[in-house]
Amino acid sequence: MAVKWVQFLRKELRSVEKLLVLGTGNALKADDAAGLLVASILENLLTRRQKSKVKVLRVYELIDTYSRRVKRLKPSHLIIVDALDMKKTPGTIMVTRLQPESGKGKKKVGLEFAKFLENLTSELSCKVIFIGIQPASLDFGHPITQPIREACRQVSEAIAVMTTGQPAKSS
Repeated sequence: MAVKWVQFLRKELRSVEKLLVLGTGNALKADDAAGLLVASILENLLTRRQKSKVKVLRVYELIDTYSRRVKRLKPSHLIIVDALDMKKTPGTIMVTRLQPESGKGKKKVGLEFAKFLENLTSELSCKVIFIGIQPASLDFGHPITQPIREACRQVSEAIAVMTTGQPAKSS
């Protein structure tokens, strides 16, 4: 039986036509770079043909400055991936659909994302999904820990398979 987050993500991506994945985080703060690692892995898994359907951007901590670019790309689905302290075991993956107009999900993702989403949804209608990965360490200058690396790999492979209908290429 598939893990709960995988089932939820599969359901949310069922009607994907054009997907935009935003990997966020700080590359200098250990597991805070989880979103950036997902973006890197996913980009390496996708073939050139698959990249016509799935666009991947590393936005670091500058997510609010990408709203113009997101609007220009006109995705049917937008996935935002970031480290999120859920007070769970390191590497725990949480997937939720964000609905800015209803306020649903704001507590989970914080004010920065909420403002970004309100700005986007005023001109763009797409399904917005947030994927949070529980960090183990946010220490400055440290590498990403093994449980988070594994979670990032799982998320990347799931997105690649669900959006293209084909297994991801080996890296």
